[in-house]
Amino acid sequence: MAAIRRSGGVAGFYWQGKLPDPGGAPFAEALAERRFRTIEHAATEEVSVGWVTPKDPTGDSFAAEDLDGGAGTWLRMRVDKKTLPKKWLAIHRDAAEKARGRKLSARERRELKDDLTEKLLPRVLPTVNLVDALLFHDRKTVLLFASGRAVREAFGKLFLETFAVPLERESPFTCAQRARLGAEANAALERLEPMRWPQGGAREFAPPARRRAGAPVRATEEDA
Repeated sequence: MAAIRRSGGVAGFYWQGKLPDPGGAPFAEALAERRFRTIEHAATEEVSVGWVTPKDPTGDSFAAEDLDGGAGTWLRMRVDKKTLPKKWLAIHRDAAEKARGRKLSARERRELKDDLTEKLLPRVLPTVNLVDALLFHDRKTVLLFASGRAVREAFGKLFLETFAVPLERESPFTCAQRARLGAEANAALERLEPMRWPQGGAREFAPPARRRAGAPVRATEEDA
């Protein structure tokens, strides 16, 4: 069973189109095609993004039972980033400037960074970020347990590359539209007039189906 976190943001998404059945081999094979690949021994600054499972953070296996999240399918995205620590660079730059008795030029700073990158980066371990999501296949909905813009964009890109289906950001209006409330309730939704969110300074947006240039909006989306 997937454990719900006690704190943190959640971002909702939905998709249109077809996805493989999470209980079948094609779904696991699609994840495996875009699995996480290590950059532990890389000698250049880079980022690696790919799928893993809660039981196998390496991305080497995608057993159906490891994707079981109870009510939904448990997806986990791993993001590794390898960069040369800025403090290391500052220490070596200060030592070089003291040895020469002057500040380094822009070209000399670039050369120093390139030299340190070649020598030190293979010894540097990447930072690791594991991001969980629950996929509800019947409802065509995904709950991402992160709200930061960079993470949302990385997840959306990986999902599109994996399933060839784009994700759309959920909003209160789209939730109501997709809730199958019945013809009367849907007609009432269409009669609603846009209004501004009461909290000042928040960025607002209109529902995709009725958005037009310069129009007031229905709800508020806060980017982390």
